[in-house]
Amino acid sequence: MSTEDIVLYNTAEKAEVKATPVETFDLVSPDHPALYKVLPEFDFANATINPNEFASTLVETCKKHNGIGLSANQCGFEHRVFVMGSGEEYVAYFNPKIISSKGEVHMEEGCLSFPFLNLKITRPAEIEVEYQDFNGVNRTKTFTGITARCFLHELDHMNGMVYTSRAKPLALQFGLKKLDKIRRKYFNPKKMNKLLNRK
Repeated sequence: MSTEDIVLYNTAEKAEVKATPVETFDLVSPDHPALYKVLPEFDFANATINPNEFASTLVETCKKHNGIGLSANQCGFEHRVFVMGSGEEYVAYFNPKIISSKGEVHMEEGCLSFPFLNLKITRPAEIEVEYQDFNGVNRTKTFTGITARCFLHELDHMNGMVYTSRAKPLALQFGLKKLDKIRRKYFNPKKMNKLLNRK
């Protein structure tokens, strides 16, 4: 992402930011209907939310969960927008579209809606995209690497598709088995009680 793309949502003094609680959204469960709906185009002329404020809260929610991307429907909202970035540098993408793509990369990816489930997915290596910023201004960019992958993952969310549906059956089966091992190892009540010296 170039520096001109960066939107710094927290521009207040550090002391003020610490004193003010930051608003975040709750993430919905993996079976929530909003995750499986094609989201309508965001209409800036008849917006029912403040795009900048909504995007800012999405950013804070993404940061809270240590994510690099988060779409509105992962929080139960049916607005066609997602945020993407890291650290203090995030960008909001309203009405995102793919103009062109090339190449192919097979990489592991995860999702905040499916904690600890990492799956190898094949996606384009490079994409040219079009979107609107939070002011409704049309923009185009070219992304590669993890940025392209994140954009495509979040765009899938906009179209009601979760990454489990893009995984090959054996890759999904392997990922679910690995997840089950993690759950048994770290979330087994008996083992947790033993670690905490409880009966």
